[in-house]
Amino acid sequence: MIGNDIVDLRLAAIQSDWRRSGWLQKIFTLQERERIITAIYPDQMVWKLWSMKEAVYKAHQRRFFLKPKYNPRDYVCLDDMVTIDSYVYHTQTEVSKNYIHTIAQAIPTRKFRSQISMTKQVAARSILLSYLYTKGITDITFVKNEVNIPCIMRNNKKIDFQFSITHHGAFSAFVIES
Repeated sequence: MIGNDIVDLRLAAIQSDWRRSGWLQKIFTLQERERIITAIYPDQMVWKLWSMKEAVYKAHQRRFFLKPKYNPRDYVCLDDMVTIDSYVYHTQTEVSKNYIHTIAQAIPTRKFRSQISMTKQVAARSILLSYLYTKGITDITFVKNEVNIPCIMRNNKKIDFQFSITHHGAFSAFVIES
């Protein structure tokens, strides 16, 4: 399974005051909080760990067809791995001056394609559609299933592609197994 998350760093700086009392304790484990406090760039570390947890949440939810339920402290970040219950996910995080983008996979050896766009969610869907068209997959639509997970449909049948779409602020991104 695969998941991804993007954080617009400018918007995150405006919308969230992670330094307020109790915020870090609600989201991060003691070890994660220590990583944040001792980081050279603590703001960047907060959003990197957040992005890792969100990407794994999406992959885990898709993997087990789970209803939406997110408790960030259940997702434990260790280097570039995140664990939830007894499951391990591998992450790759790209940090730029404008955004942080994380891709999470249950099986790290799988190949994937990802793309980031400086527009809203619709752009990521359009770019993903264009990519699928180049693979000969046409006449498709996006729908959310009964547990709110996005799926690709063709002729009223679900196509089994591992993919994830994300957006935040000025950025959107997709990842798909190739």
